[in-house]
Amino acid sequence: MIEYDVDVLVVGGGCAGVAAGVAASRRGLRTLLIENMNNLGGIMTNGYVPGVAGMIEGVCKELLDRLDKNGKLFDTPHTPAVDPEYCKFEMENMLLSSGCRILYGTRAVDAIMDGSDIKSVVCYSKSGRMEIKANLFIDATGDADIAAFSGVPYEVGNSEYMGLNLAHTLGLRMGGVNMKAFRTANKAWVEDNKGYPENMCYAGECMDKAVAAGDLPYPLFPGGLIYQVPGTDDENADITFCVGHSFYNHNLDVEDLSRQLVEQHRQSLWLENVFRKYVQGFENCRITGVGSLPGIRDSRRIVGEYVYKDTDIAAARKFDDSIAKFPEIYDSHHPTSGYWGFRHHALSKEKIPAGINIPADPNDKAMYPFAVPDEGDWAVYSNPTEYSEVPYRCIVPLKVDNLFVAGRCVSTEFHAMAAVRIISICMSTGQAAGVAADLCLKAGITPRELDGRTVRDEMIKDGVPLDKAPDGYWAFLAHAAEEDAGQNEYVRLRGDMMGVKLPDGKITMRFGFSDKKEDLAIETRPDDWEPETVM
Repeated sequence: MIEYDVDVLVVGGGCAGVAAGVAASRRGLRTLLIENMNNLGGIMTNGYVPGVAGMIEGVCKELLDRLDKNGKLFDTPHTPAVDPEYCKFEMENMLLSSGCRILYGTRAVDAIMDGSDIKSVVCYSKSGRMEIKANLFIDATGDADIAAFSGVPYEVGNSEYMGLNLAHTLGLRMGGVNMKAFRTANKAWVEDNKGYPENMCYAGECMDKAVAAGDLPYPLFPGGLIYQVPGTDDENADITFCVGHSFYNHNLDVEDLSRQLVEQHRQSLWLENVFRKYVQGFENCRITGVGSLPGIRDSRRIVGEYVYKDTDIAAARKFDDSIAKFPEIYDSHHPTSGYWGFRHHALSKEKIPAGINIPADPNDKAMYPFAVPDEGDWAVYSNPTEYSEVPYRCIVPLKVDNLFVAGRCVSTEFHAMAAVRIISICMSTGQAAGVAADLCLKAGITPRELDGRTVRDEMIKDGVPLDKAPDGYWAFLAHAAEEDAGQNEYVRLRGDMMGVKLPDGKITMRFGFSDKKEDLAIETRPDDWEPETVM
């Protein structure tokens, strides 16, 4: 049997694990990262979801800056997209140059305990059975596998949706796409403005037409994520494509995971044909790759020292021990409804002053198939004028004393998890875990004993502006939202998106407007500039 003994073991080489490994190694810790696949990046690379939403700071910003320098970033103000293949190489380079060792093809299968401490993690690889001892462990598996092996309490799903997980999307890579034509068609759809509120985007309306004509058997989703691969020609582009959805999921059940994958394979072929027939710019599209990692959005969520609440996002709650800023929207991919696709709100008995409050509709059976809201309940959406923060205590699990958890499986409620699972927050929680590991080992204390405010302070010293409000795109968005609050009407759109009815009667969305950075200079923005919604 092979044995290792290190300061820090990072389990999982996705976005959170890479950030954790870089942060811990740079602080001089003997760090080992294990990954069961043969490359890094998780959903960002292997799952073909290369767009980075949220506040891009710290190790995440460094990664994107490195890729941008080498022409491997499609740089936009909101969700800049990496080249998924070159991102794998850059992540590996960052880990190795920081001093972190990597073992590929290595799967963790158990944890050996010594009281409330993990003594070692049991793994299997081509070399056979392995035991890896460490002083501290960072679970970046996405599924909280190490936490579960070691006895940390966790939750799956919620009562509203009877324990179901979020919808799952298998990402694709496509070639032969005329993105210039697609953007022109999408912009014309927005300017025509007749598709709102029944649809949220041009491609979503095209898919509705396909359903009506029998070319799609049922609504898969009202939109999707389409990112142009950096360096490819606008009129003959490679893209990543995340549109298909599987519903009614149990993401810890291998039979159901297999069902989802087979279903997604079928949907991929349907969508290739539908987009060729109905969507401008996709007439010659072809599938050139299928994600080697399924786009699972959730499974286990640990119970930690603080459980980040669904309403914390709408309430724009701030924390003394914050390790990440979250200015985005709720992003629950609806567990059961392909018509709605998303659920972008939390339910509350009272109005939440910082949020956008709309009466919940108890008759909306597609949105609420099981737990029906009471008359007088509020559907509360996050307000772009504000942002919330994620506290350090969310990465510190109960019951185990030498473990951090980073990524989508940190301590949250269901809809809060659906928000903080995005790439930028996963990397922030990973970086915080790496920094905290160093502070714990130097002081000879446990993660639970460590004051999270010191982690925040160290991250600020490392150049992460946790003490400053979101800037750039987010400052522009907040400015636009302040105008909305004073003079415009909020409108609920397909996809449970929050639209805005302008004084001229037109409807717009306030997310994902422009791919031109110069439009973010509020003081120089042209009076006639109209935000462009991109899918």
